[in-house]
Amino acid sequence: MVSKSIFGRAVVDHSEGKDLPSVSVESFEYFPGRGLTATVNSIESGAGGAKLLKASLGSIDFITSFWQSDESKKIKEAVNTSSYGSEFVHAALSVDKKVTLIHLEDRPRPGVFNVIRELQDEAMFRVMMLTGDHEFSARRVASAVGINEFHCNLKPEDKLSHVKDISRDMGGGLIMVGEGINDAPALAAATVGIVLAHRASATAIAVADILLLRENISAVPFCIAKSRQTTSLIKQNVALALTCIVMASLPSVLGFLPLWLTVLLHEGGTLLVCLNSIRGLNEPSWSWKQDVLNLFGEFKSRLLSLKTNITGPSNTITTANL
Repeated sequence: MVSKSIFGRAVVDHSEGKDLPSVSVESFEYFPGRGLTATVNSIESGAGGAKLLKASLGSIDFITSFWQSDESKKIKEAVNTSSYGSEFVHAALSVDKKVTLIHLEDRPRPGVFNVIRELQDEAMFRVMMLTGDHEFSARRVASAVGINEFHCNLKPEDKLSHVKDISRDMGGGLIMVGEGINDAPALAAATVGIVLAHRASATAIAVADILLLRENISAVPFCIAKSRQTTSLIKQNVALALTCIVMASLPSVLGFLPLWLTVLLHEGGTLLVCLNSIRGLNEPSWSWKQDVLNLFGEFKSRLLSLKTNITGPSNTITTANL
């Protein structure tokens, strides 16, 4: 069994190896951002017969839409009076007119807080969270990871609308990070869509611009810093190449430089471009000032290491009283 939802995969993984009734699923229908319906063929233990049951799994609003108003109110009241509180994500499973409430808790990935802070402080990004969770759960997660702006209770089309509106209002590029099937429309509409491929749905992977193969969200700021570093190096190389061409060709045309020296200056510009491009192998930084500080720190450490090798380790002789 393959699930498109991270919650579904968690349930399937948890059920493996357990002695559960044998069932087969028929007439499966998936509603993105809402839930799913199916006909379950259950083989009852001890009876030997099969019984077809109508089953549905999804959000509270999705499940209550199949019930009459009185039963729908009872389900919502059970959710509101649940001992687990309102901070959890609520879902429901309905099988043969029996409803089971499911409480899910979203836990931020390790290191997300540092990633968000780096994007806000170093990259100077406006970071916001788009989620289908209810307000209490969204506010708790946003507070835990340091996000001040969030939008909750969103369906896939709502996320798409938010991405389009924000991109139009900001008047610039927009980066969307996601992995679920509900994120796919917004990922496709964003200027750059980044997907964590380890747990991503096939639809999200298909529309992504960047796939992060490592299960580490810290690769997101690395990609952004590396793209800025690459763009900066391209601009520097173009400026170096044009400067060397002008400095070599103009004096040569005016007769101030011989041909051999002109060729030497031109090839020297090519060499400078190659040497400058090698800097792309270094770890990316957010500004040229940080590059200078890193270069100075590396030079200082190498100087101290060279000084230690020249002087050698100091020897200390201690005398003992007899």
